[in-house]
Amino acid sequence: MKLKLIAALLGLAASAPVLAVDFVANDATPSVIGPAPGSEASLQTIVTTLFPSSGINVVTDQSSAAFWSSTTPSAASSIPTLVAEFTANAGTQSFGIWFGTNTDNIVSYNLLLGGAAATDAVGMTIVGNTLEVFGPASACGIKFNCGTFTNALINPSSFGFFFKPSPNGPTYYSLDQLNSGPRDDRFIAFQDGSSTNWLFAYEDGSDWDYNDMAVKVESVTAVPEPETYALMLAGLGAVGFMSRRRKKA
Repeated sequence: MKLKLIAALLGLAASAPVLAVDFVANDATPSVIGPAPGSEASLQTIVTTLFPSSGINVVTDQSSAAFWSSTTPSAASSIPTLVAEFTANAGTQSFGIWFGTNTDNIVSYNLLLGGAAATDAVGMTIVGNTLEVFGPASACGIKFNCGTFTNALINPSSFGFFFKPSPNGPTYYSLDQLNSGPRDDRFIAFQDGSSTNWLFAYEDGSDWDYNDMAVKVESVTAVPEPETYALMLAGLGAVGFMSRRRKKA
């Protein structure tokens, strides 16, 4: 009987669904940046060239933000621009946007494709649950993933970005929690002073120079990390509870 009971319990455990894991904030500890090979521009050079008046130091001015919101939440509009690529995968790698509520509920869409080169910019709008990606017809499917995409997870007030070195390779997200490997900090963000312009820099291998793809994204602002949302909701719940107690009294 005991053996049958154990077997039954094991069967239940095996059939139980994997629970979704809530998002957690990125580690605020600055990522260690390795030197770029002599033939490549360093991350510091890329950032200084793009944001010359900000005086950004790539070591001390890193942002741990993983999620962003449009500066006009009801109708997001932005133009992600490819700034630099220093990688053997330049012809196949892509850059995109993702949405989600937890680790089991994520949807992603490419924006820049392998045919894109430095200074190429793709148009992006988000209205409600619909994302539209647009560009010159001659570049669609080559440089840009043109199209209209609708999904319940699409949200102009909460999204992240990702980098994919090759179609069949791993995806590296702005949220460290979604990345695997000995180091999950594949993404570094820098804000141009107090503006709504950002530079996102990615690492695709093991030299950690973060110049494998650099993309400028305009008109977005960092949103509170998931843990902050949880504290805010807890605070609102406590206020509501106290209010009800006062009414009863």
